[in-house]
Amino acid sequence: MRLTRRELIKSAAVMATAYFVPGGVRRAMAGAPAEKVLVSIFLRGGADPLNLVVPAFDPTYYSVRPDIAVANGTELQLNGGDSHGFGFFPLCTDLKQMYDNDELLAIHLAGSTDPSRSHFDAQDFMEKAAPGNKAITDGWLNRYLAAINNTDAIAGLSISDAPQLAMRGDAPNVAFSAINSFLIQGDFASARRAALQNYYAGTTDTLGKGVNAALSAVDVIQSVNTATPITYPNTKLGKALKDVVAIIKADVGLKVVAVDIGGWDHHTNLQTQLGQVGGEDGDGKAVELNNALKAFRDDLVTGTNYLDHTLTLVMTEFGRRVVQNGGAGTDHGHGGVMFAIGGGITGGRLLLKNDNWPGLTPPNLYLGEDLQVTTDFRDVFAEALYAHLGMSTSAMDSIFPGFSAKTANFAGMYT
Repeated sequence: MRLTRRELIKSAAVMATAYFVPGGVRRAMAGAPAEKVLVSIFLRGGADPLNLVVPAFDPTYYSVRPDIAVANGTELQLNGGDSHGFGFFPLCTDLKQMYDNDELLAIHLAGSTDPSRSHFDAQDFMEKAAPGNKAITDGWLNRYLAAINNTDAIAGLSISDAPQLAMRGDAPNVAFSAINSFLIQGDFASARRAALQNYYAGTTDTLGKGVNAALSAVDVIQSVNTATPITYPNTKLGKALKDVVAIIKADVGLKVVAVDIGGWDHHTNLQTQLGQVGGEDGDGKAVELNNALKAFRDDLVTGTNYLDHTLTLVMTEFGRRVVQNGGAGTDHGHGGVMFAIGGGITGGRLLLKNDNWPGLTPPNLYLGEDLQVTTDFRDVFAEALYAHLGMSTSAMDSIFPGFSAKTANFAGMYT
């Protein structure tokens, strides 16, 4: 967002608890080592798990999806760390390469324990890490920042005009749609900035400290070098991830990031909406995701390698019905799929709880029609905090209300 004076002061109120010159400024001056980063990418709309990660070994998949199943033999067989016979969507060739490089894994039958098929509720429950609990108002990534007593607004970032729900809360954080838009704009911007600095210089009240923190945050972000030899796709996700890598490489104290990509609610024409290349509406969503994550990964390993330093979790609010509908699409379901990339994971694997695939016949489905959820998304989140960010499970109670994180229940990304 381009900041007017009113917006700057509004941002200052959000940052006012920081009472600091951002830690990113201190680290940039001191040349301190980079912190590990957790990136959350939310596929909004309910991505279809069975066409993204295809159970090609299960004959029921083809019989209940006669018009929309990935053609047998065209899926990108995972092999290696998959004991069943799953394959990626045929055009997710770069995700398959990351899998083969042990940089990526998939977690099938993952999702929320709440049965809601409402986009709004299911997204809220996942981003708040509180299935079924509408009393919770802040996001799980913000609660993480609060739990580690973070006071640095640069530590939490949403690439969006307003904080993503996972990042909303009292802990300081910043949100902007692009690095080049996070600045004071309008007539006489320099003069207005100078006036603000002079007016609030040396002030000790909350608003004054917040204004100074906001100005410092703008300075830190505008100092980030966005040049890269990697060509990103000209999509919202591609542009967002390009900025994320630039900020990670700037070592300004970034800890957690929230990014999203809409358009995954495929009630009709699932195959086209996943796999179209080019066309009036652009690439299909699976192609768009594949291409953006390919550039993101390549940028992270260019120069100093930040891939192990950066764990990326890809998630969606729920899966889809197993049986196709009358529009050659799928309706809202339950169990879904998650991906993890980088962060030192033991990649090249397809994870299932106890390595068990229940099957797709009605007796093995949730309510006879949906994939089960056998891996609670909170166990994936908790493992990320534990294994990547170094947080003990005993410190996670405030992050996951009403839920006890246990290492025995982790999905197994690091084993």
